[in-house]
Formats: sequence, C-alpha cells, structure tokens
Amino acid sequence: MQLIYLSPVPWASFRQRPHEFAEWFHRRLDARVLWVEPYPARLPRWSDLSRLTAPALPRVEIPQWLEVCSPRALPLEPFEAGRALNRRWFWNAPLDRMAAFAKRDAATVLAVGKPSDLALHALRRLPVLASLFDAMDDFVAFHSGAARAACAELERQILERVTHRTTSSTLLAERMRVRGLTAHLVANGLAATRMPVPLPAGERGAFGYIGTIASWFDWRWVCELAADWPDRAIEIIGPTHGRPPSSLPRNVSLIPAVSHERAMEHMRRFAIGLIPFRRNELTASVDPVKYYEYRALGIPVCSTSFGEMAARCGDARVLLTEHPGQARSQISALLAASDAAESTAQFRQRHDWAARFEPLVALFEKQP
Repeated sequence: MQLIYLSPVPWASFRQRPHEFAEWFHRRLDARVLWVEPYPARLPRWSDLSRLTAPALPRVEIPQWLEVCSPRALPLEPFEAGRALNRRWFWNAPLDRMAAFAKRDAATVLAVGKPSDLALHALRRLPVLASLFDAMDDFVAFHSGAARAACAELERQILERVTHRTTSSTLLAERMRVRGLTAHLVANGLAATRMPVPLPAGERGAFGYIGTIASWFDWRWVCELAADWPDRAIEIIGPTHGRPPSSLPRNVSLIPAVSHERAMEHMRRFAIGLIPFRRNELTASVDPVKYYEYRALGIPVCSTSFGEMAARCGDARVLLTEHPGQARSQISALLAASDAAESTAQFRQRHDWAARFEPLVALFEKQP
C-alpha cells in the first residue's frame, strides 16, 4: 500500500496532524508516501507582503520513504478563469507525477488535506484503491468573498467524491452528517515517543503559549492575565501573522517561532499552558494539538471556551475562562496541584497519534 497526500501545509513546516498522518501511514502499512505541497488557493492580500521578509522555512530531512512534489500555480483559484489557467499551464506536471506514483502499486490511497482544484482533479483522474478527505479545520471559514464561495464548492465536490471522510472535531463531523455524508471523528493527539520527560512542578515558572499567533489569538485575554499576575513571566512563542498590541505588559515576552525540539523544551518549563483563542466561526471547529502536548507534560491548561475545549470543562486540570483576571483563585489551584507520573503516562498512551489513526486501517482494508 502507498499514499498520495495533498497536504494543507509544507513538509518543512512545524510538525502538525498532516506530518503525523503521513508518518503513521508509512510505519503502520510499510508504505511509500508522495507528499504534494500546498499552493496559493486564494487571492493575494496586502498582508502577504510581510511574508516576503519572513524567514524562509528551514531545510528539513526528506526520509527515504517520502517524495515531495511542489506544484506551481497562479494565486487565482477563486475565479473560474484562474482555475482554467492553472489546469492548462501547471496541473499536468503534478498530475502526471501522481499518476506515475499510483501505477507503482494498485493499493494506493489518495488523501486530501484541504479543498483545492488540484485535489479535485486528482480525485477525478487517478485510479486509486481509496480516497480520504481529512477536515482538520473549517477551511471555508479562512476565506471571504469569491474565495469563500470557491472553497465551499470545491469542498462540496471533494466530499461527495471521496470514499472516506475524517474530521478533527465533533462540529465538523456533525456538519457532514447533516449533509448525509458518513464522517469519522479522528481527534487530534500527540507524538508520545517524541515528548520529553516532564519537569517537576517546582522547576516550572512561566505561563506560556506555543503556536501560531493570528487573528484568532486573544491579546486582550493575555493582557488581562498579565495584569493580574505581574510577577509571573508570560511567554508567547510562535510565528506572528498580523501586528500584536503596540504596548504589551512588561511580563509578556513575544518569542519568534523555534524548532519543534526547542518548542518542547520551552513548553516543559511552563507552569500553565495557555490557549487564548477568540470564540468565532473559525475556532468553533478547532481541537488544539497544544492541549494534548501540555497535558502530556503534566502541565495544567488555562483556555478560553472554544471548539473542542468547551467539552473539557469537567477536567480538573483545565480551567476555561473568558476573564482570567477574575480567576486568580482557580489559577492558583492549578498551580498548587500536580499530575501523577502514572496519569501522565496513561494520557500519552491514550492520545498518541498511532491510537488515533489505527481505526483507519480497517477502512482501507475493506476496499475491494
């Protein structure tokens, strides 16, 4: 068996669900993987100019079991004319490469990580054993105007054409079921074997967040927390899209993106892991990976009540609050308690990516 994966993120980016799925597929099924890099699927914005000066993605090792295909495209996909130009000028090369890859093994699975015109044409053209659409986000909600309409239509056609559908959140799964489509909930998780050893509670100090900082990040929440805990360092680590407040509290540090290994080293020193996301259409379907990583290090979590986090209100090591400045006693209680080593180990095993993806094997093996 082998996998063609049209990914929503580059292979060189910070490890996310797509990387974990591709590696699991290889290990579990002894499969080779063709990773198809994403291309611009929306119109350019003025904010994209900041990306021209952003640091380039680091060079990462390409394992022997992986091939990487990088399609070229004009950033005009929302328009029919733009899609037609891409099909005429750019799609033949990546489609030919995918077709050649699929010919190596009749048991080829085609997985789509986000809606795109190239993904739709690959589904139409390639003779594969099975196909999968994995909704790790509400992709349509990332767009507006013509791009939103185009993305929604591409997603509809892809969902109706694939043999299997998975989602990372209950809301996305329910939306598919309402449309009469079978969907399997495959929640996010963590890479247990790559998690470092948790530090004792007494060796942790800062409150911290690691992840992308964009429109969904709630700076008001962070500033309120900082004001109520002026002697506690608050570290916000990750790539920043958009401008943070011009004046941040003195105890808030904004740290650029770091490697996954360094991120884990920062994280294991957190006294509390933060997930300050706004509650809106975009975050309603989010199951944050950082929640699993925080808890796998024995770190309690302080978060807003959004998406899948809203269902974790019964977890004694999770505090959901819209106003952290009014929750000092609850935050103090999180700091005073600690996780037993056994419970942390059980959490890691229960939420490991391998456990998450294992049910998919039966889906693929049922194919004629």
